[in-house]
Amino acid sequence: MNSLHSTMSGLLAAGCVGLMLFCSSAFAQFVSREQIVEALTTRLALLNFADRLRLNRSLTLKSDDYVVASAQPKATIDLHEVFFKFNSAAITDEAEPQLRELGAALSDPRLKGSIISIGGHTDAVGSDAFNQNLSERRAATIRWYLVDNFKLPPANLHTVGYGKRQPENKADVFAPENRRVEIVNETFQPQH
Repeated sequence: MNSLHSTMSGLLAAGCVGLMLFCSSAFAQFVSREQIVEALTTRLALLNFADRLRLNRSLTLKSDDYVVASAQPKATIDLHEVFFKFNSAAITDEAEPQLRELGAALSDPRLKGSIISIGGHTDAVGSDAFNQNLSERRAATIRWYLVDNFKLPPANLHTVGYGKRQPENKADVFAPENRRVEIVNETFQPQH
């Protein structure tokens, strides 16, 4: 009996630890308004050399030679806690806390006058055309949520749908982390 009791206690303890880890990793996806503002106003100078090089350069083909072309990086953040109903652009109740944080962040004086791009991404379930349309509709839904609830100027909020073309997890294109909303500050000019 004592052996059974200690085994059950061990299983219960392991289950509690597992649940805490699961909950904390799920909660770790939530992004606060300050984190959003910081991501959309971060200076490039704070990045290390390798990150700056990765963000600033691309190869282009010019006269049969490869040339390094400069591309200005954008201040961006991915939000994974914006949930929609299955195969729909309707926002779920679970998305509300993250959207309230996004709206508060975009209303922050540090982002006043910024042109913000809202990009919708899907996983690879479904056809290219279906996912493209779905991602566009979802980005538009977020835009109108922000306009209606936070009185943000519609002209400052642009939408784009990426469908399933830019998975965050390239190793598993069906992974849930590929379903996300990408927020980009299009007017931010990083310091070099």
